[in-house]
Amino acid sequence: MILFVGSSVVQNIPCKNVKSYDSIDKKNEIKTEIEAPYIQLINDMSNEHRVAPVIDRNIWETYKVHNTCQDVETILDMNAQLFDVYEIIDFGQAAWGLTSGDFNNDDNIDFAVASATVPFTHSTISIFYNNDDLEFTRDDVFTFSYTYIESLDSGDYDNDGDIDLIFGYSEYIYYQGSYVYVYGIISMLYNDGENHFGNTTMIAKRGSGIPYDPEERCNPKVTSADYDGDGDVDLLVGDNSGKVELYLNNGTGNFTSAGVIHDWGLCSWGVTSADYDDDGDIDFIAAVALNSNWGYVYLKRNQVIESNATTIFEPGPGEIISDIYNVPGTVSLTSLDYEKNGKTDFIAGNFFELFLYLDKQGIYDPFKICRIPMNSEDQPEDLTFGALTTADFNNDGYDDFVTGGVQGVVRLFINNHGLAAITRPHPSRLYVFDNEYESLIAEDKIVIIGKISIDVKPVTELKKVEFYIGNSLRKIDTTYPYNWTWRVGGSLFQKRTIRIVAYDTTGKSSVAEIKVWKLF
Repeated sequence: MILFVGSSVVQNIPCKNVKSYDSIDKKNEIKTEIEAPYIQLINDMSNEHRVAPVIDRNIWETYKVHNTCQDVETILDMNAQLFDVYEIIDFGQAAWGLTSGDFNNDDNIDFAVASATVPFTHSTISIFYNNDDLEFTRDDVFTFSYTYIESLDSGDYDNDGDIDLIFGYSEYIYYQGSYVYVYGIISMLYNDGENHFGNTTMIAKRGSGIPYDPEERCNPKVTSADYDGDGDVDLLVGDNSGKVELYLNNGTGNFTSAGVIHDWGLCSWGVTSADYDDDGDIDFIAAVALNSNWGYVYLKRNQVIESNATTIFEPGPGEIISDIYNVPGTVSLTSLDYEKNGKTDFIAGNFFELFLYLDKQGIYDPFKICRIPMNSEDQPEDLTFGALTTADFNNDGYDDFVTGGVQGVVRLFINNHGLAAITRPHPSRLYVFDNEYESLIAEDKIVIIGKISIDVKPVTELKKVEFYIGNSLRKIDTTYPYNWTWRVGGSLFQKRTIRIVAYDTTGKSSVAEIKVWKLF
């Protein structure tokens, strides 16, 4: 499924050795109609066309987010588990870059997002300043008229005490009647100390410049951290080729390639950094395609401490910690500590679904957070290309996250400290006397006819789980696996609430619920 339908203008193969990718490349399909009018105006690739001006900083707006889980009639009631979901803004399309940090030094974590206009005229990087109490003020700090911004990250790259921005995009040439991506570009926006960002400084231009090169380095995805332990912020970049390349910072924001960490062979779009093995240095995970519909998430461990800085990353592909089943075989990723227990977990954005993977003694246990519905124009979400960012946005000590995506809708997911999740019934399913049927119901809806088995998956060790229909207690289960069968009762087709209250061994409790339509 695509966001916009039209004849292809940009005919490019985003992952090498996958001949059918023109038909499934979400990014290139989106560019078909919206890029055609303006792209004809670009006759050369000179620097003046690539560097966009800083826009008028008087464009400020304040957004009070609203809880989309309160009104079950709205399209954004996603029956989400483990997080409370809010919508901040709908840009229209292509919110593919997200990053977080305290940009204005007020001890509240802000976030920045890269988005695009509809139809495309330019991309914009906007900072959303966190005013506390789930209120954000938007400041558009940079526009880019050349093409879509495909990734975004932030850090004090030049060690001057403020947060800079780094972004990636793809550069194209005119070839045999169409525009074809041939380079992946990484560029820096240095902060002047007052969150003014000037023209771009190119950090790296990657690729051969040859159209349809199977090793092409387009669609760059950036993550950054101090990988070599020298006190400054370095870069890792994934792309269409399946390579992940390391760029080391000399301390002033000048970067030098330290080579390809590993070449997995196909798209390495998902990259995120954290200390996954809790040994004091920064590792990374990469979501890598093996073919057009299958891939893995690999953990690459940092060896700086163990090797006394003689080796940064271990050789080889790393440890497989999860598999991926989708087209194109990769996902977007971000790291977090969901339970605030000192372990590093991660979030994966797989098309229109979000999953939380919890570290259970080195085994990453998946929990489905939600399935994002189509927007008001019946256009599907796609988080595969990006974007996700993690931080504690409500100052409760727990990690939350923000999503973007193809729809351009920016959503805030607040950690609700859930002890358990309802794992059955699933959204977008029809259940007839406990038999499950897929793809018959809208993405955010559940329809049940007759009896249904309700399953609950614990996040941590539990003492008991209470099952409710509305406010009516139906069962208390004290033994794993936690489940209850809601049997036939009543004849009206009506909306009902399945609610569970989970209690851990210390007596702490949490509530999870889903809304369903029930007959009999």
